[in-house]
Amino acid sequence: MSVFIKIKDQQLGPYSYNELKKLVTEGSFDQDDLVFSEASNEWVRAGHLEELRKLFPGPVSTPSERMVYAIGGGKGGVGKTVLTASIGIGLAALGYRVVMVDADLGGANLHTCMGILEPQYTFYHFYSLQKESLSDILLDTPIENLKLISGACGTLGLANPRYSQKLRFINELRKIDADFILLDLGAGSSYNVIDFFLAADHGLAVTTPEPMAIQETFNFLKIALMRKLTREFKDDPDAINRLEQEVFADSGRMSQSVGAALQKLAGEDPAAAKRIQGILDGFTPSLILNMVHSEDEVKEGVALHTAVEELLAMKMNFLGYVEHDESVRRAVKELRPFVVDDPTSRAAKNLAKLITVGLLKKTGWAGFKEKRRVLRQVKQQNKEYPSQQIRESETICSVQCFYWGDCEYQNGGYPCPVRHLDPIFKS
Repeated sequence: MSVFIKIKDQQLGPYSYNELKKLVTEGSFDQDDLVFSEASNEWVRAGHLEELRKLFPGPVSTPSERMVYAIGGGKGGVGKTVLTASIGIGLAALGYRVVMVDADLGGANLHTCMGILEPQYTFYHFYSLQKESLSDILLDTPIENLKLISGACGTLGLANPRYSQKLRFINELRKIDADFILLDLGAGSSYNVIDFFLAADHGLAVTTPEPMAIQETFNFLKIALMRKLTREFKDDPDAINRLEQEVFADSGRMSQSVGAALQKLAGEDPAAAKRIQGILDGFTPSLILNMVHSEDEVKEGVALHTAVEELLAMKMNFLGYVEHDESVRRAVKELRPFVVDDPTSRAAKNLAKLITVGLLKKTGWAGFKEKRRVLRQVKQQNKEYPSQQIRESETICSVQCFYWGDCEYQNGGYPCPVRHLDPIFKS
């Protein structure tokens, strides 16, 4: 038996059973550290592999982590935040305990999608150590089983946290008492965004069918893959450098596929190539296509899915799509999640299917029943969800707004169409 292990985010090995036993005796490896399971093609806790349980004295600990989904994709304006809010509501409607986390640290707006204009606590209270844990800044929402951690909009220093602060944030996330944690990421492909995407149990990439959005989403996944390989190969950077030189031309464009470059590397360094293949097999992000106008546009999502698998040599799940629907835009203006605002809309029905079939893998009759249950529950929530009495915004939409590059409702010179910036500018 020979396995790779991961300790404090560093991949090591392969180690034999006797070598692992020695590490356990030395106190440098325990049941909560990760081991790559070839049977399931994923990283699992060492104490939960039957063949390793004898290494550890006492009972096997129960995992404290929750299922974390990071929702990103690179381009701004594709509807990540709006989808995050409605996915959270859909999961909560099925009885799951859900926490939504606004991880757009420099331009938070998930709270406004839920109609919360001035959150009592934000990520700033955790960042500044005023609160000890993320559980201390959980906010109630109008939806049962659904809580929110609000970002700290526009607070200097939060948009670029130190790596140690990111680690603390990620570690604390896994202690939250919930079934699902939805991490709403900011736009772009900075390492802050990428690191959160990679730290999650599942990465969901959201894009629209437009060519620029498709291209940016592919680039986002490409950067995420190389970031993951670089971090996993801190002990052997030469292998990743060789792979990168083979894949990318001087202009930064791909000169050949990752699979072709990996095949060449296998002839020079078989151990490194096998290790890279294991990482590729374990990195399986999912794709959501948003604002789809026609069935033909769904093909754009299929094309991106194919390009990722063929060019980046990694698997990707196509979870589904949400149609373009004017009811979504209307709901956003009224600070209401679209799935609650109009449960009979095409977008709401698409979302219910995306949750039950795509995320929860319910198929056939079971999937149909769960989809109906989501829509039935949100229809009831529609009656109880509080309405905001919103006057027309006094804030004028402008390129000077720090949301300008990310906002999907840019309308320069007119009152802010999202209608939630007044409390921020006046505070």
